[in-house]
Amino acid sequence: MININDIQFVIVLYNETLNNSESFQTVTKSLNTLNITEKASLFVYDNSPIPQKLEEYEQWSTEYINDPKNSGLSKAYNCAAEYASQNNKKWLFLLDQDTEFPENALELYLRAMNKYESIYMFVPVLNIENGKIMSPFISKHKWGRFAKTIDPGIHYFNKTSPVNSGLCVRLDKFDEVGGYNENVKVDGADFQFIERYKRKFSSYYVLDVQGFQNFSLFESDINKVIKRYKIFLADVKRFETHETTDIFFYHLLALKRTTRLFLDTKKIIFFKIFFSNYIFNRK
Repeated sequence: MININDIQFVIVLYNETLNNSESFQTVTKSLNTLNITEKASLFVYDNSPIPQKLEEYEQWSTEYINDPKNSGLSKAYNCAAEYASQNNKKWLFLLDQDTEFPENALELYLRAMNKYESIYMFVPVLNIENGKIMSPFISKHKWGRFAKTIDPGIHYFNKTSPVNSGLCVRLDKFDEVGGYNENVKVDGADFQFIERYKRKFSSYYVLDVQGFQNFSLFESDINKVIKRYKIFLADVKRFETHETTDIFFYHLLALKRTTRLFLDTKKIIFFKIFFSNYIFNRK
């Protein structure tokens, strides 16, 4: 029987306090509905330049790591997995800092995890502000597009794929596929993990959990968009290749992202960065 004590929660922060994190606030509310007596385990990986001091929480036993070098999401999740193994946890529950979960979320996770023993990954439905679904998204040839509807139940990676936040994976399977690719820090970290995972396991379970995700696609500050775009290009160059066609589709992915940003902003700088940072600089 799987319970909260079997789960290692991990949240990754960047220039945000734990208390102000929407993920932390809403998962804590969900935890409170379970009426458990023991504290749940939370691994906090803080990529901020200045460390924060955590308070004592009634619901949580916390482990805190500050990484001022900002090593990214992949490093954080792998560190959490190692910590979970050392503390005999069986599941790893991944969180970013800005996802909202409903109060019944953890109850529905536990119910499904105990019912579907042959499934090793469980994810929520994450909605975004334009009314579309960010995760799981429709996946084809390394390219994703928003879904209009996603039904709860068993899904297959050859058609859809989830993102990081809310992903709960059995720890031994996480280790079996090699965890996250630490060369990919932010954009594509989840994509690269799923690429590893689906080579061994074909399916995952989508819960009847409706979350909300703040999505950087709607960022209006052009300087922030450019900064994130440069990170994206750097990450794509570090993607692992498993099939002979992977390199072609990764190049196409980078070009599609560049074109979309140009069409959205009408700024030629994205093509200039594409050629200077990606085509002519492969390091």
